[in-house]
Amino acid sequence: MTVYDILSFLESESLSSFLFPWKVLFIILTIVFLIAIFYYHNKHGYLPGQEKRKISDFLSFQKFDSDKIFQLRSKKIASFLNKKDYKKAILMMEELLVDILKSRKVSGDNLLELIDNSPISDISELKNIYTIAEEIKDGQGYILNLEELEKLFASCEEALKRFKIIS
Repeated sequence: MTVYDILSFLESESLSSFLFPWKVLFIILTIVFLIAIFYYHNKHGYLPGQEKRKISDFLSFQKFDSDKIFQLRSKKIASFLNKKDYKKAILMMEELLVDILKSRKVSGDNLLELIDNSPISDISELKNIYTIAEEIKDGQGYILNLEELEKLFASCEEALKRFKIIS
């Protein structure tokens, strides 16, 4: 048996026609497993909120993090405030402010740096969002002070108005 015989067998129509159903089967199985993995991670919350949003934006053919998306996210935060889920609202507000400032080409790694580097000077009171969100993330058991939170969310609302996200 020579190399020419092996190559002619590998290029033969009979081998190709024999392997075609197997190729199709394995492609279908790959797609099914990828969908199952994505569904499992999505169902059990392993995808971070930003990744979920980017995937849903991509699948809906919308521009990533446009002002309309920011507006929808701010409405979702307001719904958490109505449900009295303040910790979730604070974390989502921090993420929203980071995304807004990054979309406005402000440099920084976290909300604190982004606020310091921001050309808008009136948003310095939002630094409290960063400290409270970090306490919540670290699991230090942030104790809610409703008066402080009302002032904080009012300043967030003013910042969103300055960024022309809400009117």
